[in-house]
Amino acid sequence: MIEKVSVRGIPVLARKNIASFADFLLNQGEVRTGRLVAINAEKVILAEEDASLKQLLRESEYCYADGISVVKAIQAKSPHHSNIERIAGADLWVKLMEDSGKLGVPVFLIGSQRETLEQTREKLAKWNVPIVGVQDGYFSKEEKEGLFQRISASGAKIVTVAMGSPKQEKLIVEAQAYYPQALYMGVGGSYDVFVGKVKRAPQIWQRLGLEWLYRLLSQPTRWRRQLRLMKFAYYYLTKQL
Repeated sequence: MIEKVSVRGIPVLARKNIASFADFLLNQGEVRTGRLVAINAEKVILAEEDASLKQLLRESEYCYADGISVVKAIQAKSPHHSNIERIAGADLWVKLMEDSGKLGVPVFLIGSQRETLEQTREKLAKWNVPIVGVQDGYFSKEEKEGLFQRISASGAKIVTVAMGSPKQEKLIVEAQAYYPQALYMGVGGSYDVFVGKVKRAPQIWQRLGLEWLYRLLSQPTRWRRQLRLMKFAYYYLTKQL
């Protein structure tokens, strides 16, 4: 099993890189079940503000270091993990989809706008990914029960949800309670990036761990969200992680 390192009470997996993590999760087609959750500095601080979110994260089976700040925190708390890399959720999702196509793992897609979702399905079909169901992100509370029934009937082994955090994580908890025989993953805006609707930071920014700064410069209205990074930095510098 993979060692977990606690970051402000959230157990984060210390996996070396995307390839090894994807191999672990897909397990040669015998896909592991549970909740797969990206952890970055903002989510750590959000969990401080929302007790229910923190409990959700603490109970999730596979929290992984999506943000460079969380990677640095793991390295500081557990020096023998100095070689671990950031596992960007968008990249992990693509890797899981590629490998699902090769292994014949059935996938259910939830979230985003209908047009984006359809484009995502069409592109994944070219990779031979067995898409056994789709649902855009615009459905009512009353329609959730029907959605969970469809997921269960589909036999999906991977369910990915693109609805933004923490909304997607909370939906996943409900879906998992209804149908626990799948790996559930919250993927944020991954479908939009996948079909070219939204551009990620250039590779150089990603390699330097500055994707958050690129997003801030591209969308200055995000500045309030970045204040949480300052609080995380304070915890890091004062060894309170």
